[in-house]
Amino acid sequence: MIDSIPFDRGSLPKPIPERIREAREASGLQPETFAELIGVSRQAVARFESGLMSPSGETMRKIIAITRLPPAFFVASKDRSANGITPFWRGLKRMEAHHRKRIARRLEWLHDIVSYVSEFVDMPDLSLPHLAFNANSGDVEQIERAADALRDHWKLGRGPVLDVSAIMENHGITLARESVSCEDMDAVSCWQFGRPYVLYSSDVEGGPRNSYNLCHELAHVLLHSSVEVTSENLALIEKQANRFAGAFLLPQESFSREVLGTSINHFLFLKEKWGVSIAAMAYRCKDLGILNSDQHSYVMKQLNARKILTQEPLDEIFAVRQPNVIGESIRLLLENGVKSKSEIVEALALNASDIESLGGLPKGHLETTVVQFKPRLLINDNNA
Repeated sequence: MIDSIPFDRGSLPKPIPERIREAREASGLQPETFAELIGVSRQAVARFESGLMSPSGETMRKIIAITRLPPAFFVASKDRSANGITPFWRGLKRMEAHHRKRIARRLEWLHDIVSYVSEFVDMPDLSLPHLAFNANSGDVEQIERAADALRDHWKLGRGPVLDVSAIMENHGITLARESVSCEDMDAVSCWQFGRPYVLYSSDVEGGPRNSYNLCHELAHVLLHSSVEVTSENLALIEKQANRFAGAFLLPQESFSREVLGTSINHFLFLKEKWGVSIAAMAYRCKDLGILNSDQHSYVMKQLNARKILTQEPLDEIFAVRQPNVIGESIRLLLENGVKSKSEIVEALALNASDIESLGGLPKGHLETTVVQFKPRLLINDNNA
């Protein structure tokens, strides 16, 4: 309850306006809703967030309660891009603005955690090939070459890649997996201060689908870092990312030799080896000319007839791996006495639960429990 949140305005410096906006957006709240919850006008919220007016102690107490952020959050200055980050959203119209803002803030918090941990732990260096790619051309051969070039750079050969998340983390791409509470977002990526970040949804449980989502974001990281996404070019760059994901997971020179039929049983055999969904394999076959449009439609109709279009057989044998670079780094700090739980939480000025979620730590791992000492009267039986 709001009344249970203590807050003494005189004990803290003046709140930073941008942090109030950040807290609101991270909570997924529109200005109008936020104003109603804290009992002020929409205009007052705009003044708080622009610095023209500072919240009263009572209003600040309500802000803290509603956003569930510690008081220190609002006075801790953090490095942020001047124009904000520009994640690669898959659908600008389909995904509501407040969801985009909320998830973008999670990505910024992810950067805060990595930036802090990197002061004490040697994180994996970023390792990506330098490619000349023209995103405006839509040349599929460029995309195929880019996927092969990345495999060569990471020394993966041309066989199945069954642990995409581990490979990405080992080569310096920061991953986080958590529930995003948004049906329209499977994964999203962005660059922040020279490092790529990918946040993917734990609501997606199938291993093959997760691998494809990660490779889709990998395409954005590798091919579209300098592209300004607009409503005009979004469809093109999404198509390029899908082509790259297929090419990276199913290299033309090796995969094409193994497609010998169009039956679901044959594709299940291929799925068990390659770890890619039947739907994605069928689409890849169409891209490569292995299947014509009618044959591709036949495969998809088989999936639909069996009612396995969205949840395929064998999905369960491919476990979804939780990213662990950040979590293991935090454990390293704790186990070696470099930092305590409370020091980490205080330095990041975030809730412990948010750090745990973004860092892939178990719930409660950073909570500090104070054990109350209860004195007990000792009675000497001899004097009784």
